[in-house]
This record gives sequence, C-alpha cells and structure tokens, in this order.
Amino acid sequence: MAQVPQRQYAETIRDLEAFDAYLTSLRLRSAPHRLRRMIAKLREIEKARVQGTLASLDTRPDVVELVWSAVEAQEFAGIFHGICDYDPATVKSLMQKALKGPPHPLQETSDRSNLGRNITFELHLGAALRRAGATVALGQRADLCIDHGGAHVYVECKRPFSEHGIRRNIKRARTQLQQRFSSDPHPVTLGLVAISVSKALNPGSNMFLVDNPESLLSLTDDVQRLHRLYGSDYDRLVDLRLIGVLYHVFTPALVKTSGLVAASHFEIFLHTPSMQVNFPISDGQPLKDLLLRALRGSNA
Repeated sequence: MAQVPQRQYAETIRDLEAFDAYLTSLRLRSAPHRLRRMIAKLREIEKARVQGTLASLDTRPDVVELVWSAVEAQEFAGIFHGICDYDPATVKSLMQKALKGPPHPLQETSDRSNLGRNITFELHLGAALRRAGATVALGQRADLCIDHGGAHVYVECKRPFSEHGIRRNIKRARTQLQQRFSSDPHPVTLGLVAISVSKALNPGSNMFLVDNPESLLSLTDDVQRLHRLYGSDYDRLVDLRLIGVLYHVFTPALVKTSGLVAASHFEIFLHTPSMQVNFPISDGQPLKDLLLRALRGSNA
C-alpha cells in the first residue's frame, strides 16, 4: 500500500499554518516551534520551486532538514485533518510531546530525543483511522483503541531505533496488550501491534531513489524481510486475542519522474486463526476493510 502524495507545497503550508493556529488556540506550552520551523523551510522550498532553483538547495548545509521538512510536513498535514475535531485536551497533551525533538531524524539519539517522532507515529496512525471513519480513542488506556464491530481493538505503537530492536519492541507491545485485556471487562478485547520501521530502515540520512512511483512498491520487500526475521513467530502465539502486526515505513523518496515525495508504506500481517475465533461469522472482514481503507488513504 505505497502512497505518493501529490499535494503541492503551498497547500501543505496552508494546512500547517492552520494547524499552528489551532495549537496556539489551545495554548500549547512553548508554542509549536518545530512546526513553525518546518513551515519556514517549506516556504523556502516553494520559493525555490517557483523560481526554478530547486537544484541549488542540494548544496545548502541544511539540506537534510529541508528534505525532512518537506516530507514530514505531509505527515503533520494528515494528522491535522484527522485530529482537529478530537478532544482538545488530548490533542494538546499529545502534540506537546510530538513537537519535541530535533528538526530531523538523523539528529535523534537513543534517549528521549526520539519521543516526539514516536508520538507522531501514534498520531499518524490514529488520524488515518479516524479519517477512514473509525471510532478511535487516542492516548488513553493504550496508544490507540478502536471501537469496532463489537470489539475493543487495542493498538500499541512502537518505533524501534534500529532493526535489531524490532523483535524486542514487538514482544513489549504484546505484553502491554495482554495487560489491556486483563483490565478491560468488555466481552471482546483484541490487540494489534503497530511497528514503525522507518528509523530502522532509514536513520535519517538516506534517500530512496526510484525511477517512477510504481517502484516504491519495492518497500514491500523491505517490510516483508523484517517480518520474516523478527515477527513471523506471531502465528505461534497462544493468546488468540492478539490479531496481528502492522508495519509502517515513512521516508523521503526521490522519484525521477516527479521529484521529492514522502513515501508512506503500510503492511498488515493478520493472524487468521485469531480472526476466525473472534469474528466467527464475518472472519473479521469488516475490521480488515477498515484497516485497509484507513491505510490506503493515509496520505489523503
């Protein structure tokens, strides 16, 4: 499900300015400096595009920040459209955390400087689900909770700092989900692990280079390789309430036919026996459809 957003920079700038105004109205502590810095960089890129001088940006010392500003702006625009009508207090709390951290991922370290983009992943997924029509609770008992088809579907989101941290994070998320089950008296409680492998595949310095947008589908191979290495034992789990693993990659990509884009790719590996047990009539198809609809339209 590779997505290549075709939004113009000017349109994204307008979205981010509206987001900035909304967050300011919530009296977000330490005004959203990172968001405003992103807007400023995006304006520089748009000016260069209009003047036909985009190639000159490659020689600038802040070129990495310019690239990440261009692609992460797409992510924040999508988040804004998915949460602008959500509970203001929750939005304020989550965005206060999401806007922390350095201007681009290459400057992240393994300490709390990566917290902002970790929270951003939660918001990205939650916003995509809400835009698809799902009833989603953000930042409550779990990172996300989807109320769908008579079930509480808990989602624990992880963003490993390296490839070798994927298995550990999947295991940690499973443990957290089982804790959610034990504390929720609802008759049907399920769990989905969501793993952002963006940092594991691209520490922040890489550019995904392809000839055309269709070539971005090769991200599927990267995700499937990681799943085979670190998550394929999911089908051997005893707890059938754990229904699967979702992976997400978000990275800059240079497409020869259209230039710099934000490549966003999702893969879902659902545990078929779990779906059959928990949704014996429909085999979980409505939930599958909801997830696919949300993720295919995640960059709309």
